[in-house]
Amino acid sequence: MGRRCEVTLSTVQIRKKQPSSKRTVESVQEGSGCYLITEPLPLNSKRFILRMRFPFNKDGRLVDVPLGSWGKDITTVQQVIHDSEKIKRWSRFNNRNPQEYKSRNDKKNIDKTLSEVFDSYMEIHKQKTKKVTWEVTLNRLNQMLDFFGKNKKLSDFELRNGGRQLVIEMIKPMVKRGSVEQSSRCRRLLGQVFNHCEDRGWMEYGQNPSSRKTDEETIKRKKRSNPTLNWKEVPDFLKVVSENPCDGSILTDLSTKFYLLSCLRVGTLVSLKWDWFDSEENLWRIPPETSGLKRKMGEGEEHLLPVSPEMRMLMNELFEINGCYEYVFYSQNGKNHPYLNRETINNHITNLGYKGRLTSHGWRDVIVTSGQEELKFPLDIILRQIGHTEHKQGTSGHYDNTEFLPERREFINKWSLKLINNGLKI
Repeated sequence: MGRRCEVTLSTVQIRKKQPSSKRTVESVQEGSGCYLITEPLPLNSKRFILRMRFPFNKDGRLVDVPLGSWGKDITTVQQVIHDSEKIKRWSRFNNRNPQEYKSRNDKKNIDKTLSEVFDSYMEIHKQKTKKVTWEVTLNRLNQMLDFFGKNKKLSDFELRNGGRQLVIEMIKPMVKRGSVEQSSRCRRLLGQVFNHCEDRGWMEYGQNPSSRKTDEETIKRKKRSNPTLNWKEVPDFLKVVSENPCDGSILTDLSTKFYLLSCLRVGTLVSLKWDWFDSEENLWRIPPETSGLKRKMGEGEEHLLPVSPEMRMLMNELFEINGCYEYVFYSQNGKNHPYLNRETINNHITNLGYKGRLTSHGWRDVIVTSGQEELKFPLDIILRQIGHTEHKQGTSGHYDNTEFLPERREFINKWSLKLINNGLKI
């Protein structure tokens, strides 16, 4: 924060000021760049200007921006300062001449189509997110284009033009079919696109129709969690996995067992590469940009996954099958990727007879709960092992570089042995 400037002219002083025989220019507030210009007769007027330098470099020149006339456009000194600060922020953020502020919302500037602003947003989004996230976003925006139409004007979405109703109409069908969380994601994404438009000067600040929740998102909303098992149900499940009664392929069978042992997210597991395995340390070094690790683009550290003897046995079998390929779970049937679809394991669990009882993500509940209750390990060790980074959050997180690798190795060894002793056959 800069130092606070004292008001040079008060509202009362300006109100009482009478035009003299000469034109006068007085500073409204020290350092603000705002001035009161009093015109002599016959104009007999008091008006305000903002004087600032543009462009913002050594070659910039002083330009005057009209703020309005006293009594007509301006009634308080505070209004002068407030309006001038808005113009300064807009000018610097958009690197545009402050004299263009009043015409920033002319039709030529905001008459963009929805397709055009989506393309502009995705260009920036591509540089900030992982490929899989970018693809998900692109799919959602394409669905919105199908709903609204590619040539729908951006100006139609401004609050003053009924844009809020357009947003509500988009999410109503989702809410009706029970996809409340999906409706919230789409609204938030649309809000981010409109924020992008504000930054570009295509939409006026304060006109974003997606900046807050709709009533449809909050009415009768029930939080749904992934089905999971308690530990008493785990032995029967492990027995079914081992018997493979639905006759899942050998790659599906091995990936499911490796998933149960490894504590990885499915998206990360199926995209494992042989080059990531450190045989000397007997652990996987998974890059932070890997799908499923939930690391921000360009941020975070690699995820270390110690390998238990049981996991190593599965890896030996997998190497016999896919050792000549880049990916551990290479699959010729992959459509979008050269490895198993991330839904393969979830579908296998369903085919084993556990539909509505357990999902692949629900297994993470089993790891966290049973790891504490059955194996008596601290929550912090388990969370690190499943890829969470809570210890890196907040101010202290910037300094926390602990890995607790020996403790995590002990956990993965005991967790693997626990599953084997309760019915999982390798």
